[in-house]
Amino acid sequence: MKKLLSLLLLALTLGGCSVPNSLQLDLYQGFGQNMKLLHLNASNHKNRQRIEEFASIVEGAEPLEKDIGLFAYYPDYILEITQNGRKESIVLDINGEFLDFYYPDQQVVYRSSMAVADFKKLLHKLATR
Repeated sequence: MKKLLSLLLLALTLGGCSVPNSLQLDLYQGFGQNMKLLHLNASNHKNRQRIEEFASIVEGAEPLEKDIGLFAYYPDYILEITQNGRKESIVLDINGEFLDFYYPDQQVVYRSSMAVADFKKLLHKLATR
């Protein structure tokens, strides 16, 4: 969780960055990166802001006392944020009204403070320029 937060803070400091591909977001549906739903780069303020909104999924997240083996066998989404060539990933699962996630390199499941309804609004937000 700290990795993605530090990535977000670095993105905020580089807000005026003139290299749009230095900050990117990819969102895949299903496990195994079956279908790319969204790709954003920081080419403008609105894209950068939307990337930050997706990164806020990890803010205020609470670890669950849940065995990683009990996490959904086929999670709903894979979220990847790349900052200057460094990629951070989280595996997301909609669990009723809750948005649960884990980092692929850890054995801890977290519950996001973001509501599923807010996540879906963010997911379906139209890109306007």
